Amino acid sequence: MKKFIASLGLVVASTAFALVVFEIVLRVVGYSAPIWYQPDARLGWTLRPHAQGWFTREGRAYVRVNSAGQRDAEHSVGKPAGTYRIAVLGDSYAEARQVGEREAFWALLPERLAQCSFQRGKKIEVINFGVSGYGTAQEYLMLESTAMRYRPDLVLLQFTNGNDVMNNSLALEEEKQRPFYALDPRWGLRLDDSFAASEPFAKRSSAKHQLARRATDHSRVMQLAHALPEMALMPRAQANAPDGAEAGLKVAVLAPPRERAWEEAWLVTERLIAKTHEFAERHGARLVLVMVPYAIQAHPDRKQRAEFAAKLGVADLFYPERRITEWAGARGIAALPLAFEMQRLAEASGAYFYGFENTRLGTGHWNVEGHRIAAELIARKLCGEPQ
Repeated sequence: MKKFIASLGLVVASTAFALVVFEIVLRVVGYSAPIWYQPDARLGWTLRPHAQGWFTREGRAYVRVNSAGQRDAEHSVGKPAGTYRIAVLGDSYAEARQVGEREAFWALLPERLAQCSFQRGKKIEVINFGVSGYGTAQEYLMLESTAMRYRPDLVLLQFTNGNDVMNNSLALEEEKQRPFYALDPRWGLRLDDSFAASEPFAKRSSAKHQLARRATDHSRVMQLAHALPEMALMPRAQANAPDGAEAGLKVAVLAPPRERAWEEAWLVTERLIAKTHEFAERHGARLVLVMVPYAIQAHPDRKQRAEFAAKLGVADLFYPERRITEWAGARGIAALPLAFEMQRLAEASGAYFYGFENTRLGTGHWNVEGHRIAAELIARKLCGEPQ
């Protein structure tokens, strides 16, 4: 028995020593993969306050989440006198973990707007409420529950055509742990937040899982163990994506709906944008819809774009922009489709606005140049409109 206990002790000690050494190695090489999100009964998930670490899966940036759960600097809820506030609602393009905080489009906006004397005499303050994976339903609920408490004067609603329409559809979206809105013949839209009563959500919200999330903040080994399953699935997801498409995005959105589920998803999306616009106006804020292109739309190679459009059987890749711009214009909603100008600039310069050295140029999220161009185009839109 004593021999068994001694052997067991040696195994435990050796394992503990190996884990300590591995922890040190991971820290020395700069490995970091914090758990960025936590479950939320209203929004599905939110960023975890005070989470921080290196994000290196796509690009390389040190990311800090502030005390309010925003990928941004600290902001007071009360609006200081002489301040014009802009609230940014969006998904991973707004969260922008791929670039440094000061390189994100929303961080560049105040300086760009100052150059055109936008809101002369006032300090421009932009607050980022973007959370990766959000669709328009979650962005509306974020505005209603959180962002409006900051009393914004302007709301920038970011719309990503590659996945927002899908995100807004219970039938099309694979990630069901989120709120959805359904078409209602009488009321227009009906909220379905049944996910909050589901067993998977209860499990993720349990004290055990909360403790595990906190523990990973202090251990790179635990972060790696948590990240391994997702890392293993990523190459397979990209390999299974149609040629020229991207994992997690749907090329169907670039063509007129060919299935009833897609047309219903579009209708839900449009009504959600209208609902967000009405809520913002009711609370004294103006809304501008900023439309983020699918990466292929802003690819510098005209031949690749044409081949992609031919595979889809469409004349061009601008169906989402044309549809939303026409729809928004008929309802007095200001809309900025970035795809047209981003494509023109990319082709003229040969620059890639998407992709990084550690991924692939022309795919994924905006790089530093993409964020810079987006900030320029948004500022041009705001500066050119009546104030």
